[in-house]
Amino acid sequence: MNSKETITAQFSGASILSTPVGWILMIGILGVSFLLFKFLGIIGGALLLGLPISLVVLSIIWNNPKLGVWGNIIIAFFGAGIARYVPGPWGLLVDILLALSWLSVILNKKVNPNWKYLRNPIAILYTAWMLFLVFEIVNPSGNGLIAWFYAMRGIGFYQALTIPLIFLFFREEEDLEKFIRLLIYFSLIGTIWGFKQQILGTDAAEDHWLYAEEHHEEHVLHGVLRVFSFYSDAGSFGASQAMMSLMCAIMFMGPYKGIKKFKYLVFAVIFLLGFAISGTRGALAVPLAGGIAYLILIKNFRILVAGFSGMILVFVILKYTFMFQGVEQVRRMRTALDPENKSLSVRLENQKTFARYLASRPFGGGIGTAGFWGARFNPDSLMANTATDSWFVKIWAETGPVGLTFHLVILGFTLGYGGHKIMSMRSEKHRTQASALYAMFAGAILASYGNQVLIQMPTGIILNFAIPFIFLIAERDQKEWLKSVKKASKLKS
Repeated sequence: MNSKETITAQFSGASILSTPVGWILMIGILGVSFLLFKFLGIIGGALLLGLPISLVVLSIIWNNPKLGVWGNIIIAFFGAGIARYVPGPWGLLVDILLALSWLSVILNKKVNPNWKYLRNPIAILYTAWMLFLVFEIVNPSGNGLIAWFYAMRGIGFYQALTIPLIFLFFREEEDLEKFIRLLIYFSLIGTIWGFKQQILGTDAAEDHWLYAEEHHEEHVLHGVLRVFSFYSDAGSFGASQAMMSLMCAIMFMGPYKGIKKFKYLVFAVIFLLGFAISGTRGALAVPLAGGIAYLILIKNFRILVAGFSGMILVFVILKYTFMFQGVEQVRRMRTALDPENKSLSVRLENQKTFARYLASRPFGGGIGTAGFWGARFNPDSLMANTATDSWFVKIWAETGPVGLTFHLVILGFTLGYGGHKIMSMRSEKHRTQASALYAMFAGAILASYGNQVLIQMPTGIILNFAIPFIFLIAERDQKEWLKSVKKASKLKS
């Protein structure tokens, strides 16, 4: 055995344990394992067992940051459901995957992104919004850095990390097709699980969530279950299913033929039924606003009139008749149009309370002072004890009139600029794809007036993909059109 082989043998396999370094490493691992079990119990054990898997995931994402971004879709759909069976901070996986993706982009020299792709107004605006949220750390009315960290993630952090990554790495049409397929397949699993709950009932873990964790008051109304599937709640399930039904309905009206066109129609109906069994009233705004946005985009007067007529008919049936009153889901949706609804009165009173509190606070009460995080970090405060309900009321309460104005400008610009891009498209297929994503976004914005749809999982993550995809489709459409023009000019010459 030569000297090189001798050295290799000394530092391989079990022989390492006979060295001082090996003993130190072993004692260190045992010490960390003991601390994890002592302070985190079963969760600590799960973290320890998951360490090898984590190292593998880290290695994969290091070489392909796109996979970390795709992982967000999986966590967004299934994280809340998994947490009912295996308790743990599953939501933080979104942060971890995005952070690992960005570490790969910045530190791995083999990953060589073209940074010029980020020189567009959408990426700049959503990054600017995150910078504004960072400025909110010094808000004297806030609950501190920890509360800010937890609360800002859904408000701006995920957007600021995801949207640039989509612009950098998801530029091929195959990426868009994969995104749409994942949305449909995962949502279909959610629908099937939802019907399982309605027909066969909830299982032990779901019963524990409903009753032991006190979610039954909002999910079991007059003995009827508001289906929540494996989503965080029925509102999130209903809004997501409504968005998917709208998307598939628009895709069905696109230039597809045969079995693909039929599939989109079937999916649209299935997701509509999923939306119905959720009993979510606020999600009615998704097909309403999204449908109107689509009809405006296509600029077809006849379909526009027919679409508005259909919407008016549905409104009249819900508002002024008792048709289908025997269906629990229809009865619940009908209450959303009742001006005497007690829930509406309470919301208006809460908004008056916020108005008085914010009169001397142009930058709001601080990120993490309202809603769930406010109740966790400062439960006795006025902000924590006044329900926000609406997404826009939440933004107004935590960032003040200045923050709300900035936020509305960003949403308005995204809608206006995106609509302009779609109307300028030459390809019917591209226009259909972009219109479907645009309608989902427009519907979610209106639905957020009544609920915090823009922050819910999986809706929030879906829209973080959908927004940049709209503009990437427009960019691809422009390139293909210019290519066809050049080709035609060469043939003429």
